[in-house]
Amino acid sequence: MKISAEHAFPPHVVPKNYLVAWILVLLQREHLHGYELTKELRDEFGIVGDPGTVYRVLRQLEAEQLIRSQWSEREGGPARRVYELTDAGRAALGVWSAALADYSVSLEKFFRVYHGLNPQ
Repeated sequence: MKISAEHAFPPHVVPKNYLVAWILVLLQREHLHGYELTKELRDEFGIVGDPGTVYRVLRQLEAEQLIRSQWSEREGGPARRVYELTDAGRAALGVWSAALADYSVSLEKFFRVYHGLNPQ
């Protein structure tokens, strides 16, 4: 089996599916509107991406009833759609947490092997 250079190296971007976990965990902490979520993703996780992707994921999560939104009036500006977790969203976040914990263990093992073979 031939492995192309494209498949031999990791992607240059964070896997899109992780965006779901990050959005859920941020909404667990507080209710946020889309722009705030984009800012928090950058500030908390270093994720700088297309805001359109964030809004698409938000619509998907709302359709799956993992989050809900409501319009929030604000003084001196237009109303904003504010998102919050549902009970189903909290359950999904628990599943994500367990899966990411397992992945974290695998990554720690990878780095132990890597550093054992490539001492610094």
